[in-house]
Amino acid sequence: MPIVTAYEDTPGGHDALVLGAQLARLTGLTNVVATVHPTDGLGYSAMARDPRWREKVEEVARERFGRARELIGGAGGPGEPEFAPLGPGPAATVLAEHAEEVGAAVLVVGSTGGGLLGRLAPGGTVQRLLPSARCPVAIAPRGYRHTAAQGVTVVTVAYDGTAEADRAAVLAVHLAGRTGAALRFVVVASGEDDVPAARVTAQQGLARAPVEIDALSDVVIGRSVAAGLADLPERTDVLVVGARGYPLMTRLLLGGVAGVLVRTARYPVIVVPPPGR
Repeated sequence: MPIVTAYEDTPGGHDALVLGAQLARLTGLTNVVATVHPTDGLGYSAMARDPRWREKVEEVARERFGRARELIGGAGGPGEPEFAPLGPGPAATVLAEHAEEVGAAVLVVGSTGGGLLGRLAPGGTVQRLLPSARCPVAIAPRGYRHTAAQGVTVVTVAYDGTAEADRAAVLAVHLAGRTGAALRFVVVASGEDDVPAARVTAQQGLARAPVEIDALSDVVIGRSVAAGLADLPERTDVLVVGARGYPLMTRLLLGGVAGVLVRTARYPVIVVPPPGR
């Protein structure tokens, strides 16, 4: 069950690379760095038969992986990442299929950049990836390569008592247990009148934490749930949220909250997909 990082030699790709390496190191899971072969517009079957194209994309992959080694280290040994050239094909589809094939614990992507990762905007690769990935997707915030801490000390889960929040809590508990981090259940209240009910919900979430994990609950007041979660006043190293899926729709609407978070949060966001996808 590896951590799979979608990598391209761009700023967003570098952010993802750092987050993927960090998660793999802290959890003890294998770090797989994957890059998708570029296409040349001639069609996949035509390209696959052209040895010149194959030589070119293999050269691109070698260059990317060489740069990745420079950024996160790795010259053999237990911490050495595995490198996986993928494709050709649409980046989102190829990455989602590879993550499912290897049983990825998390698929890590960057929030900015062109090509492999795209932008967190409608039509971007990341936006297309979220509906198709069957595993949790971690999005590194812009510039994470410059701001990442050495460790993860606080894993925060956005909690509201729904089935989506319960699924997010399961992953957050697992991540906190693997990393030794504290676990925080956060509920957003729209105003002072909603705080008592929010505290009850937060305590319900807290009851899901194993006794061996340091866990706490918190209620924050925000003009919206997304705004409150995107800029939490207390330290958060990773925020875990549950996504809401809708049948017969090709896009994951993310309940309106996760979609805003992955655009605005100052810390990595892990989106847990709905079941049965």
